[in-house]
Amino acid sequence: MIPMKLRDGVIVESVAVGFTTLAIGSALMLVPVKGVWWPFLGTFLVGFIAHLGYDLVGLNQRFCEKIVGGA
Repeated sequence: MIPMKLRDGVIVESVAVGFTTLAIGSALMLVPVKGVWWPFLGTFLVGFIAHLGYDLVGLNQRFCEKIVGGA
């Protein structure tokens, strides 16, 4: 098994990105389907998992260093 080290705060950051994705996805659902909750959960999970995955493979750090110019 490959040991994974997460930087401090990545879980909180992933939750924030997940909720942002949830908000955007919810806004895009112009016609809500009555009684169906799973698209909202799925939208959150896609944002959360994507952000966490990007951090695990080093894309967040690379983005900050190369694009933003910080960290």
